[in-house]
Amino acid sequence: METNTTEPAGGGTRAALLAAAAALLEAGGMDAVTLRAVGEHAGVSRQAPYKHFADKTELLSVLAAGYFRTLGAEVRAAAAAETDPVRRLDAMCGAYVRYALDAPRRYRLMFGPETRGTLHPQVQEQAYALGLQFVLAVAACQEAGRFSGGDPMPLASLLYATCHGSVDLLLAGHAKDASGDPARVLSLLLAELDRGGPTA
Repeated sequence: METNTTEPAGGGTRAALLAAAAALLEAGGMDAVTLRAVGEHAGVSRQAPYKHFADKTELLSVLAAGYFRTLGAEVRAAAAAETDPVRRLDAMCGAYVRYALDAPRRYRLMFGPETRGTLHPQVQEQAYALGLQFVLAVAACQEAGRFSGGDPMPLASLLYATCHGSVDLLLAGHAKDASGDPARVLSLLLAELDRGGPTA
C-alpha cells in the first residue's frame, strides 16, 4: 500500500513542517533549515512547504513566534508561583534564562538576524507580549514600594537587557565563573533595586 506523504498522520502538514523545522534547527542550526530539508524531514512532497510558507524567512518567523509564545507562557507560570513582587520578578527572569540556556539555537533564532525586521507581525506581537510582562511586573514592584517610582519602562528595559546580555555572554563563552551565571546576575540586580524586604 502506498504511503500518502502529502498529509502526515496525527496532524496537519503545516504543524508537521514546523515540527520538522524545529528538529532540524536543534540538530544542525540555522543552516540546516531549508524548505527542501524541512519537507523531506516531515515526509511530505517537495512542493508542500511552499503551499504553507512563502519562503524560509516566513517559516523561521512563524517558528520564532511560537518560541516567544512558549517562553511567555513559562514566564507567566513562574510569576504565578510567587506572591512577593520582587521574588515574582526574579522567578520570571529565572524562567527566561532557563529557556534560553536549554536550547541556544532556538534562542538565537528568536533574537537573530533571521527574524530581525521581519514583515511577519506575529514575531513582533509575541515579543511585545513577553516584554510587557516584565513592564507590568516592575510596575507591581513600584506599587508595592519596593522599587523607586516613575515610569516602569526604563527599569523593565534594564532587566530585559541584562537577561539577554548575560545569556549572550555565557553562550559566547565569555562568562565562565559563578558571577557569570545569568540567573545569579539578575538576582543581584534585583537585590540592588529592592528598597526593602517583603512586607508582612
